[in-house]
Amino acid sequence: MEKLSPAEQLLTFTRKMLLFAQAGEWEKLTELEKARLPLFNQVFAQGIAGNVELVREVLSIDEKTKSLAEAEMPVIQDELCKIKNSGKASMAYQAIQGFSSNNK
Repeated sequence: MEKLSPAEQLLTFTRKMLLFAQAGEWEKLTELEKARLPLFNQVFAQGIAGNVELVREVLSIDEKTKSLAEAEMPVIQDELCKIKNSGKASMAYQAIQGFSSNNK
């Protein structure tokens, strides 16, 4: 198997990120995004002139990924609120337990 060029790796990572977004694999997407950043910088360090088609394809795929992430945000925010509220409920319950055991 031949080694992919940095530009090919960048495109592969970008496509995988879209697949992760489509599958709701947000942690994997984030990890891959971090791994992709150095490639992105390497490929475009000398500007985009020699990679116009690559830029267009990466931007197009990134837009789709971004749209999926934005659509997921209300769901994630709702989950975070539930976690936060369950934490508050747990703290309140523990406070009540502590109060009632101190007053025995």
